Amino acid sequence: MELSENKRVADMNYFELIAWLGIGSSHPGGFPATKQNLVIMQISPDDYVLDAGCGSGLTACYLAKTIGCKVMGIDISSQMIEKARIRAEKEGVSHLVEFNIANVYELPFADNKFDIVIGESITVFLDKVKVYREFFRVLKPEGRIADLEMALLKELPVNLRHQMEDCFGAGTNPLSFEEWHNCLAEAGFQDVEIKNPQALRDNGNIVMNELKKDWVLIKDLTNKIKRQPTLLPRLQKNAGFMKRNRSYFGFGLIYGRKPTPVKLGFKDWVRKVIFRKNPAVLSSVKALIN
Repeated sequence: MELSENKRVADMNYFELIAWLGIGSSHPGGFPATKQNLVIMQISPDDYVLDAGCGSGLTACYLAKTIGCKVMGIDISSQMIEKARIRAEKEGVSHLVEFNIANVYELPFADNKFDIVIGESITVFLDKVKVYREFFRVLKPEGRIADLEMALLKELPVNLRHQMEDCFGAGTNPLSFEEWHNCLAEAGFQDVEIKNPQALRDNGNIVMNELKKDWVLIKDLTNKIKRQPTLLPRLQKNAGFMKRNRSYFGFGLIYGRKPTPVKLGFKDWVRKVIFRKNPAVLSSVKALIN
């Protein structure tokens, strides 16, 4: 995703805006929520982590610095990937972290590659089961998914849903915690839980708060505000919607495990491999197998 410096903030969709700003922690709860969830995940130095929708690489580099694990960060935005690579270089973790452009619907990785897949407020904008099935594919057996996402605590009125989509894009679709749970289970994950569920608190403008705390971004924020005077009103519009309607929203870690494939016994193998194409044969020789 390339953005012209001449494109007006008012014409950018939410993804374009976040990419242009280079924000890596615009999700509910901000980076404090990220750190809370990383404790829950209990990632080890031997784990290979996929950070899906890595943004400017804040979480990936933090993992590499604090745990020493290998991390693959992917994002659909080339601007984000460029910022993430700069961050990794300056923080001295380029030997542990790699960043590449990729689409979560079609991950360019072999099956059973990663120990953990983490996501932070990307699936809410996407086809959830489709994304989760792709995460399932690239995880090793017993690998884990940990996806920090916004959830609906109660039904959102139609007029507020339209306002939400106006602020964040037409594909924005937070689910109830039960629905999030069901999406992960439908994709094949087991031991599905919602960890650390909580209501959305009034933390002011999360995007601006995260911009001010991130050294990679703060240096050019002032210049962007000067070049795009509608930037602050746009951010305030999004923040204002969440502040007025925060009673509808919460967030939590959508967590699950990819099971180890069950080894088939001889009888089961025969039924699956030989007779599934000809059920009539199965009925005629079933007595012999048993």
